[in-house]
Order: sequence, then structure tokens, then C-alpha cells
Amino acid sequence: MNDKLKQAILPVILGVFTAAAFILGTKFGENRVLTEEGIMQSPRKMFEGEDDVIAARKMSDVLHYVSRMYVDTVNMSELVDRVIPQLTETLDPHTAYIKAEDLQITNDELASSFFGIGVQFNLRNDTVNVVQVISGGPSEKAGLRAGDKIIAVDDSAFVGPKLNNEVVVKTLRGPKDTHVKLGIKRAGVAETLSYEVIRGEVAQETVDAFYMADDQTGYVKVDRFGEKTHAEFYEALLKLQTEGARRFIVDLRNNGGGFLPVAGEMLNFLLDEGDTIVYTCGRGETRANAGEVLMSRGAPVISAPIVVLINENSASASEIFAGAIQDNDRGVIVGSRSFGKGLVQQQIPISGGAALRLTIARYYTPSGRCVQKYYGQDYDYRAETAMRYEHGEMTNADSMKKAAEKDSMVYKTCKLGRTVYGGGGIMPDIFVPLDTNMSPFARKVLLSDLVYEFSFKYAENHPSEIEAYKSNGDYKMTYKNLMHDSVYREFLAYAKREKNFSPADREPASTQKKIMRLLVAYLIRSIHGSDDHHQRPFYWAYNLEDDAFREALKAFTSKEMKEILER
Repeated sequence: MNDKLKQAILPVILGVFTAAAFILGTKFGENRVLTEEGIMQSPRKMFEGEDDVIAARKMSDVLHYVSRMYVDTVNMSELVDRVIPQLTETLDPHTAYIKAEDLQITNDELASSFFGIGVQFNLRNDTVNVVQVISGGPSEKAGLRAGDKIIAVDDSAFVGPKLNNEVVVKTLRGPKDTHVKLGIKRAGVAETLSYEVIRGEVAQETVDAFYMADDQTGYVKVDRFGEKTHAEFYEALLKLQTEGARRFIVDLRNNGGGFLPVAGEMLNFLLDEGDTIVYTCGRGETRANAGEVLMSRGAPVISAPIVVLINENSASASEIFAGAIQDNDRGVIVGSRSFGKGLVQQQIPISGGAALRLTIARYYTPSGRCVQKYYGQDYDYRAETAMRYEHGEMTNADSMKKAAEKDSMVYKTCKLGRTVYGGGGIMPDIFVPLDTNMSPFARKVLLSDLVYEFSFKYAENHPSEIEAYKSNGDYKMTYKNLMHDSVYREFLAYAKREKNFSPADREPASTQKKIMRLLVAYLIRSIHGSDDHHQRPFYWAYNLEDDAFREALKAFTSKEMKEILER
């Protein structure tokens, strides 16, 4: 359910196409990227043993004979592009071959900006729906609005089952100052509208939102670790301080990682000089001769108490951040055990403009915990989070603690000697169990796109009401007015009409609250958009009834935090 909800809650940002399950962490410090010149060395120089040389020659021989002697003409480029992924997938879950045509998009997912039209979109009913027009971007200048449907591009139909996120991104992005003609269907307008958009630079915000959760708590939501996330993070912390923040919640839930050096820069704002952030061990390396060690290099800019929110989808650089905060006794971790992606990839350019992201080491937290969870050919790595639920870990933290203790995966934090647990991922100090109190009706609704789709329909059906909310500008008042039985009844009628979903005769009272929490957050985002605090209205609304968020607020007065503050 969490993956579905994540997809529903977080819109796809135009130009941000994730090619792997999680954004891959990159090596810090010395750049060891191999060049094409290095790759073109003789086999005997490239490989360590005679068997390796023979194996390389086998591969070369097969490709040579297929190219020269096979009965039919073979596109060798396409053949290699099919063969190499089969080779890499036998190594580990995160080593990857990236074709030349996909490399730019893959690299741009962590860039601070790209060239495109500047919208957030979602594919719904085989149609591109504009979720939000990025402020100051090309589409805003052209006149596009949230809720618009892009049905044509350059006078060609742009709808149907062949559309996917990758196709949309490749079509709508392009070089700076190039023109693209869009056919737009807008609610309340019978004819198709035509807009010509000049592609331009579009900034990608990686800090999704920040706001005052109460009169002393600043909240910062970090979506991923991109090129400039540390600068965005720093700006958010300082702005919140001026608004009265004396303690901070850093939300890394569903953050798949990104650039590790950027996470290191962010930790420099929080940790003492000389605190270890992370170290790596590659082939033949141990902690005593670690490949690289990243340490905090200065006095913290922020010394206030820190709570970090994580869940089973927090991976890679997110886990390094949380592990460093926990192991250095700097703050309290709240949520569920993180994903367990602790393999270091090096991106290596190869012939033809492609690249190989090759695992070269493992990440370890300051206490010595290996972040990477178990993987192997006999193990369903991608289904591991589902297995956590089956084994009771998502509802009972003791199940994982007992497993860690049995396997001697118990470690001590660096300054206070608090007990922390290994075994893959970061185990939180304060566990928040998964909410299993969900009716069949609520589960079906939240696993579908109904709530998201209804948010558009509601806006279309109540234009004067929506415009009044927009002109008022008070998203807290909007929340109060929308969190109403009449809105929920309208949703129930929609769910019945579209999917034949109906609540039980004695539906739990919590069902309405669960559905309305997400629905109203969508509507508030659509109505009030973003501001200088980014998507503050959406996250403010969504977090109000969130169990983990509430536990994060309580964590500032927990025994764990008191122990940290008293050191």
C-alpha cells in the first residue's frame, strides 16, 4: 500500500524520470570514474587472472562471430543493449547499465534544473493531467493552469495507452528556446485551446516543503538529495529560525537517496567537527583501511534538537543521513526501518555514450553498521518490504530487534553508547507501527486513483467555490471548509459511479478521516499551489492526521531526546 500511496501523494515532476527502484548513491571524495581510454586496454591489463582473460575473450568472440557470420543481419547495438542488462542483474540489485538515449534523463533526475515546459503532471485515463504549473516556468508564462489536460503535441494526438512517464518526459522536454505547440482541454471550455510554449530552464526543488508545525517546531520535507539540496535545506532552516523554530523535524520518508556528498554537506550544518558521517569498504577493505571516510568539517550551524522521520522507502543517502544523526547521538529517529540500500555505485562512461553504474563498495554508519540489507540470487530483494509485513515487523518493532540480537547485530552509538541495531537499513529509536485498522472499502479506495481523480472533478464542479478559496489565500480556512460531510458524500457517490465501490453498512468512523485527509490535501495543493515555502499547504494538510508526524512531535520530550540533550 505504501508504494501506491507514495505514487498518489507525490506527483511526477516533468523531467524527473527514475530509471531504478531507488536513486543510486554516488561515491564521495576522490573521483575514480574510469575513462573510455582505460576500458580500451588489453584484456590482460584489465583483468586480474587468466580465467578472467579467457572469459572476456569468450564474450568478444561470440559477438564477433554473430556480427560476421550469422545468417541474418543483426543490429549489434540493440543486441548488446539487451545482453548487458542480463549480465549486470546477476551481480547485485543496484548495478545497472544505462543506454545512451536514457543517460541524460537519468542524470537529470538529480540536477538542480533542466530545460522543459515546467509542469508537474500525472497520467490519468491515458491522458496527461497538469497537476501544477511550476512558478516562473515556461508554461506559467504561456498561460497553462493546474487541471489542464494535454491532449495534443505539435498538432499530433497525445493520448492513449502507449503513453507513459518516460514518453511524456522525452516529448515535452527539449533544448532551451525550442518551441512546442500544446493542445489543451480545460474544464468549462468546449473547444480545444492551443498554446505555444518556449522551453526554458526549470528549477527542480528537492526540499518539497517547510513550515512551522507549532510555535517552536520547524518541519522540513526533503524529497531527494540533488545538486543543490544542501543550499535549499540551509535556506529552509534559517527561514524557520527567523519564524521562531527552536527544534526541527527532517522528513526523509519515501526519499530514495541521491548525491551522498550533498547529504554530507547537510550534515555539516548539524554535526560537530570531526564527527564521522559514513565510511566505505570495498573489495579487501575493512574499517581499519576503509576506502573513504567522510567526516563533519565544522561547528554546526544548527544546534537545536533534531528528529528525523524515515520509513521503509527511505534509502541510500537518506539512510546515511539518519544513521549519522543517530550514531553521533545528535537526534532521534522516528518511523519504521529504512529500506537498506547501502551499496556504492560508480558511474563509468562506456563506448557509444552509454554508462555503467557499478557497485564498488558498501556504506557503513559511524557505529559500524552496514546499511545494505541481504541480497542474493535465491532471495526476492524487491519483495523484502512486503515480507517485513508478513513477519510482523511493520506492526511490532521487537520482531526486528530480536532478529538483530540473534545475529549479533547490536551496536553502540559513538558518544552515549546507546544501543542501535544492524541487519540492513536504519532501525528507528521510536517505532511507529503501520496502521492496520483499515476497512476493505478504505483499502480499495486508497489503492486506487479515485481520491486523486475526484480532486480534479470536485474542482471542475465547484468553480466559484474554488475561486473564492484562491482569492482568500488562507489554506487553513480552506482546510476547515473542505473537511466537511458534504464533500465526503459527494466522493462516495463518485466512487460508486466510477468503480462501484461502496462502504459497508457499518463502516468505521476512521474511514472518512483517512480518505478526506488525502483528498483535502490534494485540493489544497490544487487551490493554493506553492509559495516561498514550496508545497507547504499540501504537507501541512496531509500531516495533520499523520501518526508518524505526531510521534515526531512527541519525540522532542522522549527519554531518548532527554538523554541526548543532557550529554
